[in-house]
Amino acid sequence: LHDQKALAEVYLLSLTDNIVTTARSTFGYFAHSLGGLRPWILYKPENRTAPDPPCVKAVSMEPCFHSPPLYGCQAKTVEITPFVMTCEDSNPGLKLVDAPE
Repeated sequence: LHDQKALAEVYLLSLTDNIVTTARSTFGYFAHSLGGLRPWILYKPENRTAPDPPCVKAVSMEPCFHSPPLYGCQAKTVEITPFVMTCEDSNPGLKLVDAPE
């Protein structure tokens, strides 16, 4: 029942025109992706100080893979693949982006 309620909530969030989500929010990322929108990501304050800028629009609607596996690869994935970048709100998180022209 809990999973069904969570899925219903994510679906309803995906129908909105605008959402500001907190950094590392799985619900926010998933809802935006389902709705085909790039999320606004609100950064967490550090030492009671608001970040500058306090929020950013993500470069793609793809969710962030917050804990990507290494698969024994010693290379930095974001340096060898043009369609992957570090997430705006999570390092070492990865996300898919359009390859540069």
